[in-house]
Amino acid sequence: MDPERAADHLPGTTGGLPDANGGLPDANGGLPDATGYLPGAAGGLPQVRVPSGDVMRAVSAHADVRQVLADPRFSRELRPGGPRLARGGDVSDDPYSLLNMDPPRHTRLRRIVAGAFTPRRTAAWRPRVEAVAAELADGMDAQGPPCDLLAAFAFPLPVRVVCEVLGVPDADRERFRAWADTALSTGTDGAARRSASGAEFRRYVEEFVAARRDAPGDALIDVLIAARDEGEDGDGDGGLSGPELVSLVINLISAGHETTAHLVASAVLTLVAGGRRPAAVDARLVEEVLRHDTPAAVAMPRLATEDAELSGGTVRAGETVLPMLAAANRDAAVFADPGSFAPDRPTGGASHLTFGHGPHFCLGANLARQEVEVALGTLAARFPKLEPAVPADEVPWRTGGIVSGPAALPVRW
Repeated sequence: MDPERAADHLPGTTGGLPDANGGLPDANGGLPDATGYLPGAAGGLPQVRVPSGDVMRAVSAHADVRQVLADPRFSRELRPGGPRLARGGDVSDDPYSLLNMDPPRHTRLRRIVAGAFTPRRTAAWRPRVEAVAAELADGMDAQGPPCDLLAAFAFPLPVRVVCEVLGVPDADRERFRAWADTALSTGTDGAARRSASGAEFRRYVEEFVAARRDAPGDALIDVLIAARDEGEDGDGDGGLSGPELVSLVINLISAGHETTAHLVASAVLTLVAGGRRPAAVDARLVEEVLRHDTPAAVAMPRLATEDAELSGGTVRAGETVLPMLAAANRDAAVFADPGSFAPDRPTGGASHLTFGHGPHFCLGANLARQEVEVALGTLAARFPKLEPAVPADEVPWRTGGIVSGPAALPVRW
């Protein structure tokens, strides 16, 4: 999304529709505008050209996206050389990543780490999340307006939390941010940069794991190292291989802050630009934020291993399907007046798909919900007159990546 198009993504609006003549929408170096692909488009499932130049089937109806994410006929183990989001390879090419595995390999790795993110464990982290949020708000107050909310608050909150949970040095958070930004980029000229950055990130984690094995602690990284040591290079029922451990830590660091940071910034923009300053932040408001301001417009592509019927049309074996999360979250067949922001939206029926669905449902969903609730609650209490320091349509927007949201959010109070 170009910065000047940020206004198209304020409450109650959507982006452009597919070419009326049936042409393939061109992503122009960024991901397709997911809100533009609506159920029932002429010809059934539309095709979409992604930044790599590859063509995929776009699935946007809520029921269809939900099915693709859960149906074992749609595999995350993409064939070598097949369609990818980014030219020259992307996160889908790591064979050791939990993101790119189907059961039973996926089940084994997920079982190892899932226990660390239960609701009870997440609740135990809340006091620390609140303390970090308060400390960052103090820093904003001391700095004074205007300030960039993303840099001063929305980014450091989740990255500091994930660093503490994992046990990795918070002092390296700017390096983590740079590595994650590069890994999640889709720019057509970034293949060499993604490869070099990914190798650097892996070396860092390998060295950190080796150092932690010599001087263990009680963080999540120590639990994962113990799981690595239980099996014989991942061949045992409970073990992780060395490469699997490294990829898992990389995934947790990257996913543990990128989406949450941009979600918090997007949510603040939605609230304050719309004149909404909630006196209290409850679970219903958080769920509407997650639905309305979906930070990842698409889920990772799936490969159809068999023919499958969806409400929007037939997917043939061998086709690559792109689940459009943001479009599914604004499906009028599921959500009344889907473009509007409605924190009092009824909670019954189908839920948003921001965290995915099925085997790859986001491990950190409980933590992300907690961080968003604490972040918005802290800002509402400390800065009740918070507002954008520039017109909403001048807020620069993140482009050329899987995660979307403000690239910076100047605010005053």
